[in-house]
Amino acid sequence: MRFLHTADLHLAKPFGRFDADTQAALRMARLDALRRLGDAARTSNAEFILIAGDTFDAEAPPSKVVRRALDVMGEFTDLLWVLMPGNHDSLAAVDLWERIERDKSENVILALTPEVIGIGDHVAILPAPPAVRNPGVDLTDWMTDASTGERFRIGLAHGGILDFGSEEGTVAVIRPDRAELSNLDYLALGDWHGQKSITPRTWYSGSPEADSFKGHAEAGALLVEIAAPGDVPQVTPVPIGQFEWRLLALDFFAGADPVQQLTEALPASDRDKTLVRFEASGRLGLLEQSQLRDTCKQIADDFHYFEAIFDRLGIEQAVDDLDLIATGGALRAAADSLFDATDLQGRTAEDVQIAQIALTHLFHIAQQEQPQ
Repeated sequence: MRFLHTADLHLAKPFGRFDADTQAALRMARLDALRRLGDAARTSNAEFILIAGDTFDAEAPPSKVVRRALDVMGEFTDLLWVLMPGNHDSLAAVDLWERIERDKSENVILALTPEVIGIGDHVAILPAPPAVRNPGVDLTDWMTDASTGERFRIGLAHGGILDFGSEEGTVAVIRPDRAELSNLDYLALGDWHGQKSITPRTWYSGSPEADSFKGHAEAGALLVEIAAPGDVPQVTPVPIGQFEWRLLALDFFAGADPVQQLTEALPASDRDKTLVRFEASGRLGLLEQSQLRDTCKQIADDFHYFEAIFDRLGIEQAVDDLDLIATGGALRAAADSLFDATDLQGRTAEDVQIAQIALTHLFHIAQQEQPQ
């Protein structure tokens, strides 16, 4: 028996921190992920696709997004899609689930009650749909006493695991040994956005499309194969995501080449499908900082999104650097004043940081104004 396990598509996620073009591209990628999931299931000869909650990012997603999601699933007439609510689209979203029930195609099965769902005569799905965003109790308890005969027993749940936690910060209540305690062949979980094995029979599939710089495993789904009831599942990650989110936290020191260090850390290919958050720390001289900032500005458009953060990058204090701003006059007086203010003696760390940032900007502007 073979199926695809996914969760946390978060369709219509707003991505409010990004510009409008990036928001639109990321939202479209999540809708496209449904089609890529269907294609992956076909290629793998999977019988069905389990979506373990949070198909939608909110209880009232845009009507067009719901319509398009149902249309995509309906195109794969040879596949069954088992759709369960999560915490973002819990059963409290009555209008949403009534609309899905009304408009879905026959190959979409809704797991809206804690009751056994039979697929053919050999598979039993045991869902634990959240009635509200944070139920606060272990909804998988009922699976232990569920009668399924000789069929494969596949649990379906959404939430945090005790001793591991929850991606959404809700109360973690699901027992880590639920699959073993309830004699499940496999427990398909949603909530954590990175792929993670809790036990050989219990997995978070992660989101099929990345949505943060947290450094999760590659975005995708899980292909689950079980030879016979009671056998340990064979679980294989299936890449699905279009976009790569890359967090670069680099520590610099004066005398090194910061531009080379950054260049070597950045991906060389698929930059138009990469989002980068670059966080600089350590200490660099003013000229080195200016060169690093110029490089970031030059390469930013190579990437789908590029953000550079210099708040934790200190200044290696060198008086000679001030000559590159000005050797006299009011500009040099301003540079000297800011340089003096970067000394911690008698000042708060916050004041020193403000002075460092101001001096760095002054140097950078002065360099840009220099005749070429």
